[in-house]
Formats: sequence, structure tokens, C-alpha cells
Amino acid sequence: MLGFTETQSRTLHLTWVAFFLTFVAWFNMAPFNTTIMHQLGLNETQINILMICNVVLTIPARIVIGTLTDHYGPQKVFSGLLLFAGVICITFSLAQSFEGLLINRLLMGMVGGGFVVGIKMIAEWFPDNKMGTAQGIYAGWGNFGAAAATFSLPLIALLFSADIGWRIATAFTGLLCMIWAFIYFRFCPDIPERSIDFETAIHGTFEVQSKRDLILQSIVFFPIYGALMLFVWKLSGHPFMLITSSLSWLLIAGLFGIFIGNIIQCWKFNLPRIEQAIPEDKAYSFSQIAILSLVYSLTFGCELAVISIFPQFLETTFSISVGLAGMLGASYAFMNLVARPGGGWISDRFGRRRTLLVLVLGGLVSHWLLGEVNSNWPLSTAIVLSLFGSIFFKAGNGACFAAVPLIQKNLTGKMAGIAGAYGSVGAVCFLTLYSFVSPQYFFKIIATYAFLVLLALFFLKPFRAKTLNQ
Repeated sequence: MLGFTETQSRTLHLTWVAFFLTFVAWFNMAPFNTTIMHQLGLNETQINILMICNVVLTIPARIVIGTLTDHYGPQKVFSGLLLFAGVICITFSLAQSFEGLLINRLLMGMVGGGFVVGIKMIAEWFPDNKMGTAQGIYAGWGNFGAAAATFSLPLIALLFSADIGWRIATAFTGLLCMIWAFIYFRFCPDIPERSIDFETAIHGTFEVQSKRDLILQSIVFFPIYGALMLFVWKLSGHPFMLITSSLSWLLIAGLFGIFIGNIIQCWKFNLPRIEQAIPEDKAYSFSQIAILSLVYSLTFGCELAVISIFPQFLETTFSISVGLAGMLGASYAFMNLVARPGGGWISDRFGRRRTLLVLVLGGLVSHWLLGEVNSNWPLSTAIVLSLFGSIFFKAGNGACFAAVPLIQKNLTGKMAGIAGAYGSVGAVCFLTLYSFVSPQYFFKIIATYAFLVLLALFFLKPFRAKTLNQ
């Protein structure tokens, strides 16, 4: 398939299915929000809190899981994460209270970090000239797990009585994860010659090679902690009152303290090393992952945010029914299976930076035009613009992760973790801004940020060519 060897094809398919199942588990609550609310006596605010808690730990989890993947290898980490997901799914299905659901959804957010494990596995088994295609297929098909959960789990629940149907369906996703954990460990080994020559640290730093990169690494971590602080603030009455204001400020201060501690560790870890001679095979520029993280915060962050608000935008702008708005709103998410692999394939053929420049520019123009849409426009024009915008940014996701593994393959897990975390950071920031502005200004804010990312891409340094014989 696409010139892949038998081993590469087997690795690719086993890995995207593993990613697919983590997304099925991660989103297994969404189809049953109303059912859970009625059966456990919850209100709409509590359901919204659970949905927020479902993603809050994904941001730091992607960095930590990326580090573990670099150190222990993707085979062990993905297998372990699938087992963990299985346990959480089953305990979630047995929960009898809001507090039990809350704990399980917080822990489930860690499963959302599984994306970076497969990025590392694909990076190790595929040569650079096939990297974009392989990474695009992995991420595009794996991401479909979220939609699969929405479509299939209610059908499973219908086979049982209303009071236990959702429990059996969510427990079933856990069983699938556990089965695939053993399959993955048995049939998807790491490459025999995998290396951990780079020194890594669980607190979020890794080896950089200049003071300039050290300063940049410190700056890059602030938005990640800032997004976590924003989550805490939102849970103290903005808009959900889950914790008191005094507790929220205490937690925010604690997160800021952890951030400062992380920066101190970063400098202590690297200062003794940056004056030493750097071997050719270990040299890289941290600015590359910093810029690609900005790209992913735009392309994936925008995807998550627009999917969340687009049906409501269509309903209010064109005065159509909720059902029709939901169906048409899905147009923004429809092309992921094709566009993300396509972006990776184009990147393989025409170059990493050139492809990203074109895709970001296309997303900029289409989202700016979406910001001009009002009730006087034809509905069909808005849908066409949304399709073009989603294609450009979903292809941008594929092109971005066609480039990430080429920076320094021994650090692919950690770098994919940072870029992946920035995708969630982008979604948090976009959705927070949406609560303060009209939909038209929201789309123009996205376009403005796309312009800034476009400028940053002009400073993206070329990737060194490497030859792999796998």
C-alpha cells in the first residue's frame, strides 16, 4: 500500500486502530449526556463540567506521555495506555454519582494523550519521504474514533434497557481497549535499533543546544500552563461554579509555581550541556518545534472550536432547525478521513514549509470570508466556505505532523507532545474568545491568528534529509 513494506503496513494499521480506540473511549460519554443527566439526576451545568473535565488533563498528559514514549518505547506505552483506558471505561460505566463521574472523566482526559504515542511509532518505522502520508493516515483514520463513538455506541445501548444501555456501551469500549492492548503488545514491536541517546526529564524539559533555544523553550511552556489556569478560572463561576473563587486562585497560584519550578529545572538541566560540542546526529533547532506548535494550535485548535460552535452559528444566522443545523454543521468535520492524509501526502511530494504556507493561507482566506457571512448570504455559500476551511486546516494537521518527526527522531515523542498540547491550548483559547465576541468576529480572530502563524512559517528552518532503510 502506497509503497509501504509489509512490516510498515502492519505497524500503521495496528497503530491507527489503537489511536482510534483511545478516541472512542475518550468520547464515549458524549452520546449519552442526556441519558446520564436524567438517570443520575444531574443538571445541564454538571454535564458541561464533566465535558470540560474530560479534556483538562489532556494538555499535560500529552507532554508526559511523549516523554515516557521516548524513554520506554511506543509499544509498551500504547499498550499500557489502552489498558488504563479500559479500566477507566469500566469504572465510569459503574459510577453512581456526579463525583464518581467527575473523577473518571478527569482520568479519561489522560487517554486523550495517546495520540503522541503513535506519532513516535510511525516516525520510527517509516522513512522521511513517506512520513507525511503515514502520519496523515494514522491521525486522520484514528481521529475518526470520536465520530465512531457518536454513531455506534447509541446503537449498542438500544439493545438493552434504558437504565443499563449506556453503561454496557461504555464498558464495551473499555473491553475493546483491553483486548487491543494485548494485540498491540504482541504484534507491534518497537524498531530493534531504537535509541534513547538524548537525556529527557519527566518534568517537561529535554536537551536543547543553545541559550537562545533554552529561552525559547521556557517561553513555549507558558501557554500550556496558562491554558490550565484558564480551565481552573472557568470552573470558579466563569461560567461553571464547581470550585470557590478562593480555591481557584490557590490552584492558579499552584500551577504558576509549578511553571516556575519547571523553568528552573529546564535551566539547571541544560546550562551545563549547552557549552559542550554537539554531535552532528543530535543537532537540531528548537525553533522548529516552536513554530510547528503554533501551526497545530491554529489548525487543530480551530478544528475543535469551530466544530463546537458551527451548528449554533448556522441555526441562529439562517433561522434553520436544530436538526438541520447539526447535520450541516457536521460538514466542517466531514473531510478528516481524506484531508489529513492528503495534507501529509502533499507535504511528502512538495516540501514541508511550502505545503504549510499554502494550507495556512487557504485557511486564513476561507475563515475571513466566513466572518463576512450573514443572513443575507445563501446558506450553500456558508457550507462551501466551511468545507474549504476545514480541508485547508485538516490538511494542515497532516502537513504539520509530517514535519514534527523530522526535527530529531529520538525526541519525537516529546516534540509531538508539545505540539499536541498546543492543539488543545488553541481550542481552549478560541472557545474562550468565542464567549466574548460574535461568531463573525470569532472567524476573523481565527483568520488574524492564521496571518501571524503564516509569518512565523517564513522563519521555519529546513529539515535535514535523513535516509532510513526500513
